[in-house]
Amino acid sequence: MSVLLAYATHSGATRTLAEAMAAALEEEGREVVLADVADDPDPAQHEAVIAGSAVRGESVEKSFARWTRHHGEALAARPLAVFTCSGSAADPAKQGRQRAMDRFLEWTPLRPVATANLPGWVLMDRIPAAERALLRAMGTPTGDFRDLAAAARWARGALPTATL
Repeated sequence: MSVLLAYATHSGATRTLAEAMAAALEEEGREVVLADVADDPDPAQHEAVIAGSAVRGESVEKSFARWTRHHGEALAARPLAVFTCSGSAADPAKQGRQRAMDRFLEWTPLRPVATANLPGWVLMDRIPAAERALLRAMGTPTGDFRDLAAAARWARGALPTATL
């Protein structure tokens, strides 16, 4: 049985988390198809889906929102786990919460079986100048906050094993 691991990335961190998740699932013997939502992968071709989005301006990527709306029926018909990736997810004050995930869950009719808000990176050389200025003004910490092992652990437990 196959798992679609679809992602929307802004500066590449979400892709690296998705790659770590895919490798972990493949180590367990699962068939995984890793795809950027920009390539419009079809979730109907898979038994389960893990979908992730970078966070920009406290929202999921527009391409991720469009993809989930476009494939809503297929996503609702199979186990779906959703994650976000942002530098701010490393902030202990957030206690694992992410406004982008909360907003996504408010407007989407989808009901994921698991969600996670995973730390990414804030690397100024990968961010457009206008966004850099805003992040500096907000006092956003910079650096690479990813924990690829934690992302892999989450993916291993995110989907019901009976479906895989």
